[in-house]
Amino acid sequence: MSQATVARRIAALESSLKTTLFAKRPDGYVLSEAGEAFFPPAEAAEAQLLWLERGATGPSEQLTGIVRLAIPELLGQHLIIPGLAGFQQRYPQVQLEVIADVRPLRLSQREADVLVRLVRPTQGDYLVRRIGSIALGLYGSRAYVEAHGVPRTAADLEKHRLIGWDPVLAFLPLARWLSDIAPEPNFVFRAHTMGAQLVAAEASLGLAVLPAFIANRLGLVRVLESEPPFISDIWLLQQSESHALTRVRSLADHVAETITDAAPQLMNIAGPEAPVSSG
Repeated sequence: MSQATVARRIAALESSLKTTLFAKRPDGYVLSEAGEAFFPPAEAAEAQLLWLERGATGPSEQLTGIVRLAIPELLGQHLIIPGLAGFQQRYPQVQLEVIADVRPLRLSQREADVLVRLVRPTQGDYLVRRIGSIALGLYGSRAYVEAHGVPRTAADLEKHRLIGWDPVLAFLPLARWLSDIAPEPNFVFRAHTMGAQLVAAEASLGLAVLPAFIANRLGLVRVLESEPPFISDIWLLQQSESHALTRVRSLADHVAETITDAAPQLMNIAGPEAPVSSG
């Protein structure tokens, strides 16, 4: 949408409400005090409309309609999504919308019906259950460790190239874990997705914190073996209101079963042996 169109629509909205919702600044628009007050009910109204579009007002026992599932990117792509084949065969009338992202979504605003996260929420009206754990470690390609050596201790990381998260995502536990190990990291590559970090590690750009079961499957080499792996619990969240819908409960149970059945591989930190050289 063009700037001119946005400006016209803002002007029309302000005119209809007879109030100023935005303050115009050289660098763009910011919400006014009235706009700040107007924002929560507007967001709630939008969420309710999206909820209605997904057929949430139909009979709760129906196994038809849309269910939105939010999942961590790599865990979703390599485990949860492949595991959805059985769900689809059992419930062919349920339409799945999948969001793969690390950024927090608000179930209270109905952005997702079921959400899998590696961090337990501290607030919100959720039904929460722990469904497993996953081990992560620092990995590099065999070509990288053969060329640059294998860091055995945290001090060795000073001589190595690291792959990390975009600074705006520094709050993530994975990002903090790496920062604790390497207080002065030499980041040569940063990304806002773990998928991009995985590709960078496979391309020998540096070392990245990755789920062990994926890194092992791809033949990446675990380094820094003197450090214990990062263990994260896996949490399943449901929006309290959507729990009444059979299709939502069925999907949540299916995802939980998929994670539980995969527990041995999710916690298997062992992978290809690193070359003998260190550095």
